[in-house]
Amino acid sequence: MLVTALVFLLVLSVLVYVHEFGHYFAARRNGVRVHEFAFGFRPRLWAKKIGQTEFAVNAIPLGGYVRLHGEQPEEVGADSFRSKSIFQRFQILFAGAFMNLALAWVVLTGLFVSGFDPLMPGIASNPFVASTQVVSVVKALPDSPAAAADLRENDVIKSVNGKTVASDQEFIALVSALRGQQVTLVFERAGALQTVVLEARANPPAGQGAFGVAIQSRGEVRSTVVAAPAAAAYETGRIIGLSAKGVVDFGKNLFLRGKVSEDVTGLIGIGAMTGVTRRLGFEYLLQLVAVVSIGLGVINLFPILPLDGGHIAALGYEKVAGRPLSERQMGSLALAGLALVLALFVIVTYKDIVRFQILERIF
Repeated sequence: MLVTALVFLLVLSVLVYVHEFGHYFAARRNGVRVHEFAFGFRPRLWAKKIGQTEFAVNAIPLGGYVRLHGEQPEEVGADSFRSKSIFQRFQILFAGAFMNLALAWVVLTGLFVSGFDPLMPGIASNPFVASTQVVSVVKALPDSPAAAADLRENDVIKSVNGKTVASDQEFIALVSALRGQQVTLVFERAGALQTVVLEARANPPAGQGAFGVAIQSRGEVRSTVVAAPAAAAYETGRIIGLSAKGVVDFGKNLFLRGKVSEDVTGLIGIGAMTGVTRRLGFEYLLQLVAVVSIGLGVINLFPILPLDGGHIAALGYEKVAGRPLSERQMGSLALAGLALVLALFVIVTYKDIVRFQILERIF
């Protein structure tokens, strides 16, 4: 557990550092003085001033920040944030999320070059993938839909309801989404394609799954060296879409239906997934880093103060209205937004505590 905690803090540190470095680099490039570049929140553990910037490590490792000259009304001058054009300020605000997305792209490019076993379904839609996994049947369990359909050992599963199966996770996700329905399965046996229709059970016996079939995967998802950057860009874009949809669905479920989706997780959940991926292997941990980095970038761009997206939205208002929001308006919106963010953090954390039985493990 100690090793998992250390790996989790390392992952979080990398993601926070990359995000804040984006703000720092964009600020310096646009001539804005940076007073402080800090990892974590106070109390302070270590600090060193280099030039005009104090670099610091704080005790609470749950984030970080860059403090720019001009964030306070009394801070003025040509090197202040407020003195810059709307486009320059947008660059500085957007740079943090951009760096998180860029980090994910770099990690995924490396994975596509080296080959990997994908944790997330959907890889079959990537047009730049050169090879995928072979998913085959190990055993059809007795009295199951798979046994009734005469699925046998070494049958290679090709598609589910017309959707290509490129990995074992792809197969599991496709079948899970079709529970309670009749499903068309295409498989290959002795070099010939065959098609069967079988039921994806809505409530299968424990440990059996909807079809009642044990599967295995062979090989890796891989792209050519030349196409790997494009494959990574496509995958980054796909995960951005999934992340954005997940945040929107979370809001709808919470505020319209009063429930929290089982798919939503917070720091505790990410910590648990870090432990699982760490034990599975380095390539799985890298995939988690890429997915969480994209999620962090997407969440930061939502138009809620004090998130970066909220400040970008305020710039949009300034551009349209021809004047910035007043200090009082910004303060009120930031206070309301902070209360909302903290409330959501508490709700998701509570959900994680219940889901992962944290209190039972402690006591």
